[in-house]
Amino acid sequence: MLKKTVLVNKPIHIAALERLQEEVSVLTPYTTSSNKVLELLPQVHGIILCAGLALGAAEMDMAENLKVIGRHGVGLDIVDVAAASERGIPVVFTPYGPTESTAEHALLLILATARRLSQLDRAVRSGNFYIRDQPQAMGHEVKGKTLGVVGFGRIGQRLAEMCRDALHMSVYVFDPYVDPEAVSEWGATYLEDLIELASKVDILSIHTPLTPETDHLISRDVIRSMKPGAILINAARGAVVDETALIEALQDGHLGSAGLDVYDPEPPASDNPLFQLDQVVLTPHVASFTDEGRRRMGLTVVEDTLRVLRGEIPQYLANPEVWTHRRSVQA
Repeated sequence: MLKKTVLVNKPIHIAALERLQEEVSVLTPYTTSSNKVLELLPQVHGIILCAGLALGAAEMDMAENLKVIGRHGVGLDIVDVAAASERGIPVVFTPYGPTESTAEHALLLILATARRLSQLDRAVRSGNFYIRDQPQAMGHEVKGKTLGVVGFGRIGQRLAEMCRDALHMSVYVFDPYVDPEAVSEWGATYLEDLIELASKVDILSIHTPLTPETDHLISRDVIRSMKPGAILINAARGAVVDETALIEALQDGHLGSAGLDVYDPEPPASDNPLFQLDQVVLTPHVASFTDEGRRRMGLTVVEDTLRVLRGEIPQYLANPEVWTHRRSVQA
């Protein structure tokens, strides 16, 4: 049997890459153009997919030998899972890989926005030490404040746990896919109306996947329902928020600040008005980028990709219905 070939479109943790190379040939076109990467698809049996490449039906049809798609992350918005299922291609992912790193990053954004960290950092670097005497240096404590969590999955729950236990914050939850009683048992207040939740919280943190239902879920109406001076945090997907409405609310002072790790589109345009707003903290979609998190994600997706190529049931299968009629790994 010929050795299988797996394409990895962006760098993954070295431990994961070395593990993958133990069993398969690995293509790593990290700096290759998207068109050139697509030209490699007919020869690969597996793909480990990081941000920067989307796999839809057309791309899958180009990859005639493809037996498995491994999503390096939890978000499946860059994989057409339905198209993969139709073609008998299992899709594996890493639901637990980025949890801690992303939750900690969301907490970082909360604290950084509340204390105007990026603005103060820029001032000190430019020689303005005495910004400390100016009104714009005044921040806020978050202890005892109210947190709204939109999406109460693994990451949302972990952030809520940190804020509840360490900062004694009360937590409100909006998530149509969780059991309200389970939320209550956890110690949070479940609200089925997002507008109502937005009106009650000091900080709104978003942790939903991007789906047709969540596209612009944080709409102009939701943003305008937030308390004057409230903070919005997004470490999920940029398109979940109406970015134009968010910018307007920051520019006219309705919102106090925002902490953003994601944008719509990515990367943001060089003239994005967010860059001119001192009260905004911006990071380049790196919430999961810790050594521990990347190692966990990399090893998880590599092991499941190898399991599928060996004909074994993977641990984290996004489309379990495909398993009984998957493409043969012998082909």
